[in-house]
Amino acid sequence: MRIELAQIRPYLGDIPRNLEKHVEVVETSSADCVVFPELSLTGYVLRDLVYELYRESQKAVERLAEASGKRCVVAGTLREVRRGVIRNSAAVIIDGSVDYVYKFYLPTYGLFEERRYFQRGDPARDLKVFSYRGWSFGVMICEDAWHPEPAEALALMGADLIIVPAASPMRRLSKDLAIKDNWEALLKAHSLMNAVWTVFVNTVGSQEEEYFWGGSMVVSPLGDVRLRLKLFEEDRGVYEISEGELLRARYFSSFRDHIAEFHKVLWDLH
Repeated sequence: MRIELAQIRPYLGDIPRNLEKHVEVVETSSADCVVFPELSLTGYVLRDLVYELYRESQKAVERLAEASGKRCVVAGTLREVRRGVIRNSAAVIIDGSVDYVYKFYLPTYGLFEERRYFQRGDPARDLKVFSYRGWSFGVMICEDAWHPEPAEALALMGADLIIVPAASPMRRLSKDLAIKDNWEALLKAHSLMNAVWTVFVNTVGSQEEEYFWGGSMVVSPLGDVRLRLKLFEEDRGVYEISEGELLRARYFSSFRDHIAEFHKVLWDLH
């Protein structure tokens, strides 16, 4: 399956402009599946704009689905799950049909304020694995990748590929861009421990006082970075994931050996 990483700059609150960019990318893509960043249709640093934009963002998803044809598209959006309750969401469009994945871990530390505006997803109901062109995949949104449980659960549910839409801002500027190195370490760990392909698509550009660094990448089940997109600018790249590397990783991995008793220990320690 050929996957396009669409590292775009969303314009904060400008859904028509962002939707136009999404449609342009999808209609010109040569890939089977196109992946956009977290909250790509709305922008990330929304604050109270959440309450003004969620209805329009849901309509934008419908228009994007119409333009998607037979492709798979993953795009970041807002969704009202019941009256007045909004979630940070990824729309998963397959053959024109739409489903949603919700963010579980909502960062509210440092510059992040997500729990002020969003309700987190419920793992018991909202963990999902999708099928497309012979591949099974799951989606986890940004902060979910900084915790082990979502990726492990998706892998045990059958995912061969985990897609990670993100809006990761720069935290400090250094010669080596530490946040990029941290993300690469996380993605390699998820791929290696769970024997899955991992596709990370990050936002780029400025929004309010934050600046997003891009650096989207594809990591193989063997822990190798196979594709890197540019830093600090919009970029697109296509990579074809292979079954052979997935099989090699799984033949020599204990990812399937899950000891559930650890969760009882962790629960008691919580």
